[in-house]
Amino acid sequence: MPFAQGLRSQFKNLRAAHGQGPAADNDNDGEEPPFTPPVDIFSTPNEWTLHVALPGAKKEDVSVNWDPEKATLVISGLVYRPGDEAFLSTLLSGERRVGLFERKIKLPPVGENEKEEVDAERITAKMEDGLLMIVVRKQEKDRTEVKKVDIE
Repeated sequence: MPFAQGLRSQFKNLRAAHGQGPAADNDNDGEEPPFTPPVDIFSTPNEWTLHVALPGAKKEDVSVNWDPEKATLVISGLVYRPGDEAFLSTLLSGERRVGLFERKIKLPPVGENEKEEVDAERITAKMEDGLLMIVVRKQEKDRTEVKKVDIE
């Protein structure tokens, strides 16, 4: 996952510069694990729609990948706390989750029709007002039929 590793390194350096996190506390290579953003999953006959709450994330810092071997949608990236260094140093209380995040979602979800699977070519994503909206089209699994093989 090179995208997330690159972001992890950049975020670690940023936290160290602000005197926060493991990088600032000592010189070891301890890394804060990514947080898991909340997700709403909707199911219609033709698609699954996912709403991922990512306030403070920029679309260029978010990655959405489909892993067909694990039947898993992987959403990862970085959420920022906006402001310059002087402003950020005045933070009194920080309740929002910021930093690296990762969320893995198995599709179809448990309890859904197992005859449906993801149409990987028709997955779309859009970021708007701190909400990542992902639409995953469903397709019916191909039926395996017995095929006669000619012997030469």
